Amino acid sequence: MNTSALVAILVLAGALLSVFGVLYRMAARSYARGELDYDGIRILRWALLGQLAIFAILTLTAFLT
Repeated sequence: MNTSALVAILVLAGALLSVFGVLYRMAARSYARGELDYDGIRILRWALLGQLAIFAILTLTAFLT
């Protein structure tokens, strides 16, 4: 188990997910005002799922090394 890599992944995930959270909140507000279609929200949800999958793979790799 590579502890320093796990910590680095957690810091990176925290930073990127916080940026993604702000982006999603702004998109939700735009959707509520009618400036953004629901497809934009759906794409952001798929992007979040992809990001979480990448972080899971990185964490698994750091755990197994």
